[in-house]
Amino acid sequence: MTRNLLATITLLTISGSVAATHGNASRSAPSACRVQGVWRIERVVTNGKPDSTSGTERKIMTRNHFMWVQQESRRDTLPLKTYRDSVRVFNDAGGYGTYTVSGSTVTEHIELFPIPSWIGRDFKATCRTDSNHWVHTWYSDVYKDSTGRSRRDTTVEYYRRDE
Repeated sequence: MTRNLLATITLLTISGSVAATHGNASRSAPSACRVQGVWRIERVVTNGKPDSTSGTERKIMTRNHFMWVQQESRRDTLPLKTYRDSVRVFNDAGGYGTYTVSGSTVTEHIELFPIPSWIGRDFKATCRTDSNHWVHTWYSDVYKDSTGRSRRDTTVEYYRRDE
């Protein structure tokens, strides 16, 4: 290829795929994330490390509403010797609300949640989907860790379509 031709070709990386366009061609906006359906959590990664505390979770996305339910994994094998054991065995979590999608951003408006101060809050996350997978990335609020330092966690949830 000549130097001039190379200068007129722009390579764009979009969601892990590469597309070639002419340098003068207009760029189109990314397509909306298609989250409607029933999703099963496959794994969770927080700050680049697998989250071993995640349980079994389903997330249901209708046209405008979402709902999720979760419980501890393998809770039938936990002993009931301490109060913490009992909490892990008998605790379920969930939440619901409405949501909107704009490009690769999902904004959930929380109406019910285990943390009361989050009720009424808009929660933004980035989103990438294909026909059977959803990668949902979100950032925690800034908080003080056990050393007193401010930090913010990055969590990536990997879902597989159930239906």
